[in-house]
Amino acid sequence: MPVSPLRMAVPLVLLALGACAPKGAALQSLAASAAPAVPQALVGELAIDGPLGKRLSKAPADLVIFYGGEQKGSLETCGCPKRPRGSFARMDAYVDASRAANPGVPDVLVNAGYWLQDAMGFDGVVRDDVLLGNAWMVKGVRAVGWDALNVGAPDIAGLAHLAPSEGPPLPLVSANVEGPGINRWVIVDRGGVKVGITGVTAQGQSLDVPGYTIRAPASAGAVIDALAEQADVVVLLAYGATESAVKLAASHPSVDVVVDAALHREWQDPFYTPANAVWVGSHLQTMRLGELRLDLDDGRVAGGLSRQIDLDPDMPDDPALLAMQKQARTELDASQQALYGP
Repeated sequence: MPVSPLRMAVPLVLLALGACAPKGAALQSLAASAAPAVPQALVGELAIDGPLGKRLSKAPADLVIFYGGEQKGSLETCGCPKRPRGSFARMDAYVDASRAANPGVPDVLVNAGYWLQDAMGFDGVVRDDVLLGNAWMVKGVRAVGWDALNVGAPDIAGLAHLAPSEGPPLPLVSANVEGPGINRWVIVDRGGVKVGITGVTAQGQSLDVPGYTIRAPASAGAVIDALAEQADVVVLLAYGATESAVKLAASHPSVDVVVDAALHREWQDPFYTPANAVWVGSHLQTMRLGELRLDLDDGRVAGGLSRQIDLDPDMPDDPALLAMQKQARTELDASQQALYGP
């Protein structure tokens, strides 16, 4: 399939390619009713083959949001035997190439959640190999330079067991999780545009972790309102909280973009919520990197291009991150062999 095979004007509906996971009733209902009060150009584009240069976009944009999530503590690919996709090394190489191809275009890089592996099983035991993998993930996060990391419920135990380390604090955000190092939001200034980013997570099934509290996602409304007073563009990251994000976007028109991570394995066309927020779905394990190229009008979203780019073996690797991945894999293999035997 060539690059840019899918382009449709609003209103848009979800399109599934290949095997699709069931969607929640709330999202189906939202997609069916999604039509902005003032129609604006919003199109989708899927780039799944060809060399890096063919997959890059130079479509005009006032702001680009690169997004991913659900790496589950792994810097590596999905490990699929036929066509392994994903990895920090490929993602970083693509983002760097896109920036080089679009000089001066402001962008942010955000993670919708579940980027650490859940360090605690239901038996309450924390595995050393999981802690090691999470420590490497943090090193990778710092090397890539994410602007915001949503704290999903599975991330909490991993955060609680991270060893103190040097370096700047992680840009952790959550509107409904409270705990050490977690900000209600982050605001980054890109080209004079203040981009405010917060997140929500479903409460999950993990065991309670001392020092951390997960409130109902519905409680995030006050945080969104406070953030909107300080930011030009408001981005809501949602992990496993699709229904809650639907309601928050509907009741808080200041939300401009929702990035929804909920084990999505299929292509989703972007669409507008009834309150005019742009809704995009993050691909599982970032096997496809999301790239939302937005047009802004006086700080408000006025259309754009939503892309997903396959991070398959035809994509290049950032050399430094590839070396980090290999070192992490060597140490993880040794740790697992010591714990579980050959």
